[in-house]
Amino acid sequence: MYMRLVQFDVAKGALSPLREHYANRIIPALQDMTGCRYAGLMQSIQHPGQCISLTLWDSQEGAQAYEKKGVFQQLMGEARPYFSSSSEFTVQLSENLTLEYVPVPIEPVVRAFPIAEHSDDPGPAQGQSDAMWLRIVSMKVLPGKLEEFRRLYAEQAIPALRKVKGCRHVYLLESDARSHEVLSVTRWDSKQDAEAYEKDGLFEQLLETQKHLLSGLYQWKRGLGKEQADHSATSEDVMVEHYTVLAGRNFK
Repeated sequence: MYMRLVQFDVAKGALSPLREHYANRIIPALQDMTGCRYAGLMQSIQHPGQCISLTLWDSQEGAQAYEKKGVFQQLMGEARPYFSSSSEFTVQLSENLTLEYVPVPIEPVVRAFPIAEHSDDPGPAQGQSDAMWLRIVSMKVLPGKLEEFRRLYAEQAIPALRKVKGCRHVYLLESDARSHEVLSVTRWDSKQDAEAYEKDGLFEQLLETQKHLLSGLYQWKRGLGKEQADHSATSEDVMVEHYTVLAGRNFK
């Protein structure tokens, strides 16, 4: 399986029309694409002006065909009126040689990942909406430790998460080898279920079993003690992001 994440900033006041456009135009278009299993529009809880479009595919070839046929570019072009412009400006000379300030548009950031491990829960039936909450944990793994991390995730994290109330799907995504980044993506029935999972300490327990495989900077921070760690930040911290699903549908 394969996952694509397209991240973009939404223009002020455009979230509701974007949601309608995604449900009525983008989801039906993706449903017609061979190999697409799911499409969903999700809004960041930490950064409400930021959204992601998440799609699941049977294979990398299917996702690449979606781009090569020009469908992705066409859909992005149609959705562009809903995207925000950057707060940064460039200075240039106009045709009459006067200075003018031109906003720099924010282009969607596309990230694609092979799915290394995942739960085999079939989820809701075709045509139904999917779980209403998404949780993404990004981690940096030590060089040469990816295989061991993958094994631990499959043997410990997935079985534990499948027993947690409301956890619908579990995915481990691997970025390119140079960045040593992995993403743990879980989809939930509700915000309350995801928050209960965090509060009961299971997340910290699972992280503890994997910490020796994570970056040296992260291990150093864990060694500081909780109070000092809470007041320090590194470029390789374990990052937890939450998203609410605005529109989504399973196709298989």
